[in-house]
Amino acid sequence: MIRRPILAASAALAVALPLLLAACAGGPGANYPDRPGISTAQASWCAALAKLDGAGDKWDHAASCRSAFPTASAQYLKGMTKCLVARTEAAGAKAPDRSQLLGECNDEVTVALRPDEASAREVLAARCARMDRCEKISVDDCKKAIDKLESAVRATFTIVYNQAALHEIAGCLESSGCKPDEDAAREACYKPLNDKLFWFP
Repeated sequence: MIRRPILAASAALAVALPLLLAACAGGPGANYPDRPGISTAQASWCAALAKLDGAGDKWDHAASCRSAFPTASAQYLKGMTKCLVARTEAAGAKAPDRSQLLGECNDEVTVALRPDEASAREVLAARCARMDRCEKISVDDCKKAIDKLESAVRATFTIVYNQAALHEIAGCLESSGCKPDEDAAREACYKPLNDKLFWFP
């Protein structure tokens, strides 16, 4: 429901990453250990939406929201929930539209995310393998370039997503054919998951 993580990264990646590289089954998440944390974070997200809607426990969308499984990681979803509520309440009647608030919160939250190398490993390996295959950029050069990126930029294509989503993205990166515009090809693997980071009525 939000494109900001990919689009926020696009500007930075469009400049930083190419330059650096040139220089050098079952339900969603059913078999992944992060599922319980995501379910807990989703329940808090739903409570926040109900609160902001002024409905509280009587919110009509409560059941649908709680049963949804977003593609966001638990820590990203928790941070976004806290930020969205705080910014909306602080702005009051002058609050900007939700898409703007989400973009602002994304910029705030990604900076504070704790690195999770274990979760990011598969998708980073897939990105570098694809660059080696499609752009003749060695895996070592790719890894060195990624290591030089700011943590917030790196988070936008790794730990903002949960493990099930990252596995799906990695599969797309590995299986889809090389394209003339590889930046767009990589982004296309993220877009379906990026659009489902958050649930809204």
